[in-house]
Amino acid sequence: MKKLLLIALLTCCIGTFTACGKGNPQTTDAPETVENKTPEKGTQESRDKEVVQESTSGEGNEETNTSVENNEVVELPEILSLKETYASRYEWQDALWLLYSEYSNVTMWEGAEQYSEIDRVLSESAGMQTRSMEDEVDNILSFITDMGMLDGDLADFETQVSTSNAQVRRADSVVLSLVTDSYADYGFIEDFRGMWGSNYDVQTGEELLLSDVILDMDAVPGIVCKELNSHLWAGSDYPETVVEEYFKNTPQDGIRWSLDYNGVTFYFGYDDFTEMSIVGKTATISFAEYPELFHKKYMNVPEAYMVRLPLDYSFFSDLDGDGALEELNCTGLFNETDRFYTQLGIYTDVNGCYQYEELFAYDYQPYYVKTEDGNHYIYLFCEENEIGNHVQGQMMLVVYNINGGVITRVGDMNIGPAYIPSDMFLLPLDPNHMLLDNYDSGAQDFEVYEVGKDGMPTLK
Repeated sequence: MKKLLLIALLTCCIGTFTACGKGNPQTTDAPETVENKTPEKGTQESRDKEVVQESTSGEGNEETNTSVENNEVVELPEILSLKETYASRYEWQDALWLLYSEYSNVTMWEGAEQYSEIDRVLSESAGMQTRSMEDEVDNILSFITDMGMLDGDLADFETQVSTSNAQVRRADSVVLSLVTDSYADYGFIEDFRGMWGSNYDVQTGEELLLSDVILDMDAVPGIVCKELNSHLWAGSDYPETVVEEYFKNTPQDGIRWSLDYNGVTFYFGYDDFTEMSIVGKTATISFAEYPELFHKKYMNVPEAYMVRLPLDYSFFSDLDGDGALEELNCTGLFNETDRFYTQLGIYTDVNGCYQYEELFAYDYQPYYVKTEDGNHYIYLFCEENEIGNHVQGQMMLVVYNINGGVITRVGDMNIGPAYIPSDMFLLPLDPNHMLLDNYDSGAQDFEVYEVGKDGMPTLK
């Protein structure tokens, strides 16, 4: 009963990202052709048009724009301008910390008129999430009272914790993909963490079904099983029959997935499989390795981009240029008592490369960075002061070069995503146009940075 309560509460919160936007019918249409239109005037600089040659092989072409027939001139999508808003709520009874709730949502910063439909969807979702999280807090407080958890000796009382944070996986003028990372520790039941993807057509605001993106759904289970068994942290020795049963018995709107810059990623969580638990496991089907599987429209991506990485979940990218995906995982050792991180770990499955160091912060916010010249980095924003309740937290950025899957610490700066009062941050999504606060420069406002030749942020 307690477990069912937890699932119901979390489902309420996660569902807000899927409630807005009109879903497409569950049919598979013919592949769409990317139209060659003149871009509308927006707030960001338009990107030059490129001629993308028809490719007969996906090797070595994972994260470049995919083939378009007859040498059609295709406009590269532009990166969206988004902001993230944090909200938190603390509840106390005298000196007893009853509950901590934190959530974030993503909305448009610039370009709302140009992308009016996705702006509407994000605004509606943010409002629904706010109401949902407030309801959850009220329900938990009522549950604490009704169950008599505050009666008698309170020495063993555990603070109730609930967090739900939206993380951007892809944000361009074609697709917006968000992953909601939810965590709950209600004390009276086991901890729970779940991931949920919401994927939208930016021009129409409609939420995408998996069959809108993938042409052959029957091929998915076999490829996913292969990917799960090909990487050390993603999993090992999972029978294909188990994965087949999952996709067979799970409706499309129940599958956890995101439409990334380099493919489609699946997230496996609580009770997805009956024979074994692979909570926290991910598998990516890449555009480069399986170009025939996807609608071409969604394979047209920017050359440079940044992706927020959830801690302890694997991310996949071609780090060494061999055309195949490598696994990348960022982990953090969290001190539950004082509620801050003490140790960082970064892993790639290129010869089992692993980086470990002590790094104290209230929060780790890792980003995978791919530049136009093909370099790969991790930008780790470390929250040095706790953010929330209208307080700006100072951040430190630590940069790691991960070219070839080899991890090298490049340097650090007292710099972070631009802060907008109150509790809003401008998301760093474009390596060529990052709006950052430099805490050492004395600047009165955020400044525009780009990823420099050595990987460190450089003023434009």
